Amino acid sequence: MDIFTKFALELEAMKNSMIIAALLLLTGVTAHAQTVADSPAASDPWSYRQTARVGIGDMFFETMVWHNQVHRNYKHYPDGATATENNHYGYTPHISVEYSWYFRPWLNVGITADIQNTSWTKETYDNRNTLKGSSKENFYNLCIMPTVNFTYFRRPHVGIYSALGVGIDINGGTETDYTGRRTVVGAAIDLRPVGVTAGAGHWWGFFDIGGTFAMQNKDALFLIGSQLMRIGACYRF
Repeated sequence: MDIFTKFALELEAMKNSMIIAALLLLTGVTAHAQTVADSPAASDPWSYRQTARVGIGDMFFETMVWHNQVHRNYKHYPDGATATENNHYGYTPHISVEYSWYFRPWLNVGITADIQNTSWTKETYDNRNTLKGSSKENFYNLCIMPTVNFTYFRRPHVGIYSALGVGIDINGGTETDYTGRRTVVGAAIDLRPVGVTAGAGHWWGFFDIGGTFAMQNKDALFLIGSQLMRIGACYRF
């Protein structure tokens, strides 16, 4: 057998091996694709049973109620008298985390924790308008609420929902209430009339409008329509 014949035979054997390997690879890819296609999540993305969400909400309510004071003239105050002003406000937006379980594609129930913080500087002036001292102050609201979510419009990559959360609010910080307490527990409600979620596979985003309310009684109102808008991301599994 000459060298050319031997080379031709080896080339033919290599070609046959490549064809067999390609057929095996194609068979494996086809089987895997069929398995993915037959999985519930591929045919219906709403078949995931659990979701974890992280969101961020606005502070419009806080900025309207708590903001810098206009500096006044205290020269008409008697000697030894002082006045205080609250200025240099800072706002940490609402940060929320949520875990929920889908009992039905249109119904999921879970637990949400939401926290926000407002800080400022308390300044003390004498009757010569001289700054005599200052201190850093803050308050926060931590809401912990069981939640229920109704997704009444569902498509492969988008959904429209409404949500309701009812639980407790822990109001704390450096300031005290009218009874001298620094930490007060009250009721909390989060109402989301309309929300939109969109995505694919495990990762989805969401945007909703509504409001968070928290109070202990008529004299201790902590949040009134706070967090009007919220945006975030969720992982479904």
